[in-house]
Amino acid sequence: MEERAYQYQLAKDAGDSNAIIVLPTGMGKTAVAALIIARRLASRGGRALFLAPTRILVQQHKEFLTGVMNMSEGEIEAVTGEDDVYRRADAWEATVVCATPQIAFQDYKRALLKPEEFTLLIVDEAHRAVGDHSYVKVAAVFPSSSVQKIGLTATLPSERPKIEEIKAHLSADKVLFRDYDSEDIRPYIHEVKADVRLLDSPDYMKRASSLLRQVLMEKLTVLGNENLMPKAAVAKLSLKEMMRNRDLVLSKGSWNAKLSYFMAAKLFNLEKMLETQSYHAFVNYHERLKEGGGKVNGMILRDQRIKEAYELIRGALVAGYEHPKMEALKDLMKGVSKNDRALIFAGYRETVDYIQRTLTEAGVSAWTLIGKQGVTGQKQEEQIRAVDMFRSGKYKVLIATQIGEEGLDIAECNLVIFYDNVASAIRYIQRRGRTGRRKEGRMVILIVKDTVDEAYFNVVQRKLKSLSSYAKQLSIGEATTKPKRAGAGKPSGPLDTFIE
Repeated sequence: MEERAYQYQLAKDAGDSNAIIVLPTGMGKTAVAALIIARRLASRGGRALFLAPTRILVQQHKEFLTGVMNMSEGEIEAVTGEDDVYRRADAWEATVVCATPQIAFQDYKRALLKPEEFTLLIVDEAHRAVGDHSYVKVAAVFPSSSVQKIGLTATLPSERPKIEEIKAHLSADKVLFRDYDSEDIRPYIHEVKADVRLLDSPDYMKRASSLLRQVLMEKLTVLGNENLMPKAAVAKLSLKEMMRNRDLVLSKGSWNAKLSYFMAAKLFNLEKMLETQSYHAFVNYHERLKEGGGKVNGMILRDQRIKEAYELIRGALVAGYEHPKMEALKDLMKGVSKNDRALIFAGYRETVDYIQRTLTEAGVSAWTLIGKQGVTGQKQEEQIRAVDMFRSGKYKVLIATQIGEEGLDIAECNLVIFYDNVASAIRYIQRRGRTGRRKEGRMVILIVKDTVDEAYFNVVQRKLKSLSSYAKQLSIGEATTKPKRAGAGKPSGPLDTFIE
């Protein structure tokens, strides 16, 4: 493990306090965690619990800590829902336990996890510690008087109330903040070149999108006329505002308003499939509406404008045409050498599978990484295998859903592609952070003009400008002296000196 002064400084600044550490993706948050674990256990004894949101991250943290900490076999264990209760009971006796928050809380209720035996709780991806997330439930059962609580994240929300909520749940006394402009971070940063590709849509796709929006506008206008949705939001076809007013619609809306609400929700999905995913996804969603039956689906499918949109896109597929982003993606892959590693993000499993099949047919070696839920989900072993095959070069392209955004350490990845866009600045930063870790990287964002994707991109750019400004105001301990070179400013003594 490379010694980096800012990692020691962050661990030192945390001291024995409850703190949130904000450190950019790829800058070694887990290394900071290892330093804090070593110091806490050496000074206070007890045990440490390291929470991470996914099974694959839990396993990755366990492997990292096992490699860098001077501990005996069995002293560092992983606990996930894939282990049976007897195996978990043994694992909870380890000195350092890495676990998902869901299973940690369940095992607390089973009395397998005993908070009084721990002196340290580390919460990875701490920006999730809001609402009724399992992080919040676990943190609540660990007494702040005897257990140090440390949150780790690449970025905090831009909204002040959410930051205060996270601080409250982790009983955090301080925020230790670094970003790419921090003086002690700069020597370790590798450039990530951004390439935003604005794609034109063919006339038939524009026509289909226009027809969908006409029907959608009619349904939202019903809500606006009954004061169940702001008229300005209706004009912007705002899904967010519509969903925000769901309870109002259901409690006070007329029968027509309720019907319009549920039709609009499905029309938004149709629009998203067409504009951001693929023709294939649009046609499949339309077919699922047919198979589902019911009054709402029937009214959508009987609308002549929906029928025309469907026939336009289905006809394009039959003729051998696909979505502009799919064509752009195939062109991008032609420029990827056999030594490159490309990570493609898509929001839907169906799209992930379709991209994998399309690239494989085009002669590109590609595999998938998806979550565990559902019949098609990947088990923990399959997820780990997918990442290992990508690292080793067996597959030069990995297509992932949101599970690939958080924490995956794939140093060899030099190209990240946003097949679709997200309106979340946190997720945008996490996607970007999958490249540029050991060398320069490239980020390509695919956007079809005048679509939902373009709207999301513009939203996230506005959020990025103000992201974590409040967190930066709260932060303490940021270094101001710029090291002369990468690796300069290392601590003078070994880890033992730091612990003392």
